[in-house]
Amino acid sequence: MNMTHLIVGPAEHGVTEYARLLVDHTGGTPATLESALRPGPVHVTFTDHLFGPDPEQAVDAVLAAVEGHPFCVSFHDVPQPEEGAERFERRSRAYRRLARVADLTVTNSRHEASFFDTEGTKVHSIPLPLPEAPPRSADPVPGTVGVLGFIYPGKGHETIVEAASQVGGLEVRALGGFSAGHEDMDLPGVEVTGYLPDEELWAQMDRIAIPVCAHRHFSASGSLMRWLAAGRRVLVTDSDYAREVAEMFPDQVVTVTDWPAALADAAADEGFAARVDKQHRWGWPEVATAWQDLWIEYFGPWLRDNIPPELTDTPPAPVSVVIPYYNDIDSLRRVIAGVENNGHGSDVEIIIADDGSTTAPEVTTSLPVTVVRQDDLGFRAAAARNLGVRSAHHEVVVFLDGDTVPRPGYLTAMSRWVTADPRCVVVGTRLQDGVEPQWLRDAWGYTDNLRLADETSFRFIISSVLATSKTMFNKVGGFDETMVGYGGEDWELGWRLWNAGAIFLHDPEAIADHLEPDWAAREKPEEMKLAEKNAETIALASRITHPLARPAGVVFDRQDIIVHLPEDTPEPVVKAWLDAGDVHVAGPTSRLFRADPRVGPGTGRVRIDLDQPVLPPEDLPARVARVEKLGGLAILRHDNRDIGRIRAERVVNRSPGIIHTQMHPWTGTQRLERWLAGW
Repeated sequence: MNMTHLIVGPAEHGVTEYARLLVDHTGGTPATLESALRPGPVHVTFTDHLFGPDPEQAVDAVLAAVEGHPFCVSFHDVPQPEEGAERFERRSRAYRRLARVADLTVTNSRHEASFFDTEGTKVHSIPLPLPEAPPRSADPVPGTVGVLGFIYPGKGHETIVEAASQVGGLEVRALGGFSAGHEDMDLPGVEVTGYLPDEELWAQMDRIAIPVCAHRHFSASGSLMRWLAAGRRVLVTDSDYAREVAEMFPDQVVTVTDWPAALADAAADEGFAARVDKQHRWGWPEVATAWQDLWIEYFGPWLRDNIPPELTDTPPAPVSVVIPYYNDIDSLRRVIAGVENNGHGSDVEIIIADDGSTTAPEVTTSLPVTVVRQDDLGFRAAAARNLGVRSAHHEVVVFLDGDTVPRPGYLTAMSRWVTADPRCVVVGTRLQDGVEPQWLRDAWGYTDNLRLADETSFRFIISSVLATSKTMFNKVGGFDETMVGYGGEDWELGWRLWNAGAIFLHDPEAIADHLEPDWAAREKPEEMKLAEKNAETIALASRITHPLARPAGVVFDRQDIIVHLPEDTPEPVVKAWLDAGDVHVAGPTSRLFRADPRVGPGTGRVRIDLDQPVLPPEDLPARVARVEKLGGLAILRHDNRDIGRIRAERVVNRSPGIIHTQMHPWTGTQRLERWLAGW
């Protein structure tokens, strides 16, 4: 995935561990402050004391590292007033300064997010995950009280020692070591274990009868989440954050205002130490998915590699203007006049691609003109445009229909993007009586002029106002010349261009006027218009495999998804995949499917390779769409175990993302008669 993770600090530090686990569960590339960061967005897991000797220098270090990159920050150890006025003010200034300039700000709780409210900064919250807890290895020792994590002032050890002494008969254990600089803290009567490796830490937690989190001030706690992951009831100092976590885990979090009374009640409750059945699943798969949702929302163009190039003062490039034409010389002359008077500061040639007109067009212009012709074998605009491109001498190709007149500056506006990056496919603005169709205005709005384009944006490629490089055009083979009849050839071309790695963009400054009524307003019998549109839809359904373009349940020559399963995959699994969507299955050799064209060798726009027979997820199309939004390449993970890989036709990410999905291994009967009959 095209996300770089800036990670600092020792591996055993909770914030550093969070950063590394986030990479492990989402994908991406880890980096340090000394690394040369790759282009694209950067994720920073931030707590001030890991990044610098003081809060301001910590922020300076982050900003220096991410300069020139879009970036997001996961804030940890958010300042709290209980730290003391001077320290709180100093840390607050730094944290808020960083939040103001970040493209995305995230905390681990709503309580932490409220810290930034005074700045007007939009803040999202993603709760800390529950780690994976092993089975219980020991029984709790009655009367033991456990405080988990590093020891430092404010963590609550002193509070628990005092409360336990008032209750009597309780033994306080500190499961962890002293934080640097606090080794001289006096905790009389407390058993301090020191740092514990993970396996031993879980074992020591099992021996505790009364888990507690008695922080004087905390707004997110890995210690609390670890107790909850172990299925334990936990006494927690009452606070906004404690109540927030209690909403998620109402059977486990017990908020406390009177510690002696709470400890006494827990000690007297024989069931307090019993494990609670966890009703709320919130582990790393859920946290990773929440992060990916935000990254898709905020950094989608970078993840999908659809960033328009930076424009420079480079002189305009030569342009070949290709105009398909059929028996409308008056409109053609107006189009050519518009090209001639466009004010483009470089060479311009015009290629008229005649789709079998009765008489070859004759035009007078100061620009070089080439006329290429094909026989009249029906409406063959796709073939005509290809014929025109084959005669083009320049790398930048601008398409205009024979009734679409460019306004001054059109050629320069369109060609500048292609000159800056030959992957660019540019759609101009086509006006009808001075107004652009509403559906296109809506599209430019919600796609930010195609900056937010994705695999569904082929619908906005309009060949009457289109520019591309000849290199990109030829890479995909140009228009599909088998498309005969009105419409759809531009959407089909856009589909292949996107899958080939094109950058889509709309330039509102490149304006052309459409002389004829738009298709919907043309004076034709409704039956004829309906037949034309339906024919276009059917033609596209066999060529564009995306679910938007074809109905579910219909078998086409080529499916959208090909799934490679082991040869001995049981028949019910194969059938489940065939039912999951527009799927072709390769690998299994059961004779049950020998007449099914969807089973056997084949191809698909999206390829899934599975290491074992597993059932498809309930939301297969949504999983595929997620992979495409993250860059097109991902590892499939079920219950924290990698089970396969998925690859879209358009792959732009440097490293695979991680897709957490429910794809259960097959455990059903092997007797087909039972499966078929439902026994």
